[in-house]
Amino acid sequence: MLARPSAILGSLLVLWGGPALALDINGEYDSPLGRVRVEGDGAAFRGVLVAPGRACRFRPGEEVLRATLLDDSLAGEVRVCLAGKACRETEAWSSAVLLAAGGRLTGAVHVARKGCRAPLGKRGGIAFVRPEGATQTAVATGSANARRADARALLRDGEAWLREGNFEAARRLFERAVEVDPRVPEAYNGVGVTFRMRDDLAAALGWYKRALAVDPDFGDAYYNMACVYALEGRKDMALRYLQIAALNGYATADGIDADPDLAPLRAEPGYRALVRAKM
Repeated sequence: MLARPSAILGSLLVLWGGPALALDINGEYDSPLGRVRVEGDGAAFRGVLVAPGRACRFRPGEEVLRATLLDDSLAGEVRVCLAGKACRETEAWSSAVLLAAGGRLTGAVHVARKGCRAPLGKRGGIAFVRPEGATQTAVATGSANARRADARALLRDGEAWLREGNFEAARRLFERAVEVDPRVPEAYNGVGVTFRMRDDLAAALGWYKRALAVDPDFGDAYYNMACVYALEGRKDMALRYLQIAALNGYATADGIDADPDLAPLRAEPGYRALVRAKM
């Protein structure tokens, strides 16, 4: 859970249907692609470019997102521009999973084209942020670095308590790290792990989602969310997040097959296809 690699998707992604939550997803978002207007009927959504960004030379009115909603996540494809000396294509529709929360669509994209890079995070992370929620309070570099160092120290102490099985002591330190520096995804993830170890799956899932909202490149969140969804019997959601975790390099076939949390998925066709793809 805590330090496992995680983030998957790709051409294996399946768009699952199901009941949708009453989420406020429709609207405009700023993204690496530019400003995108997302519209849907509660189950299916599409994103159209309103104003192009500098990263990609797409034109206004062009479609850049198409996905379906299950629970609070969109699964589908994001259109990205590609670059690289060995890259033979200029763009591609690439599989993606996006968590909808707090005025943001935060998740990861898997670009399957070898030798190509896209305007994404190091591990495929991407965030669509509503313009009204995009501003952040400036923090002096020195102060920010000091807070980050203090939070990291608390994380180390919390992980030590976690290894010893003292989950309550670990949680207090992880929560303190969140207070000291809210930008550290490992702190949110650590709190989630302590709840998972107490079998409070709902609380664990909430904290993993907060880690992902802070940093869409934080792979452990994808993997840990997949584990919780699997334990809850929500196989479609588990496979979504396990796919993005695996295809983007946060999980290995051996690790996935050895994890008891993922046992409920073993018989699923999508699971077996995923493991074969990682071998």
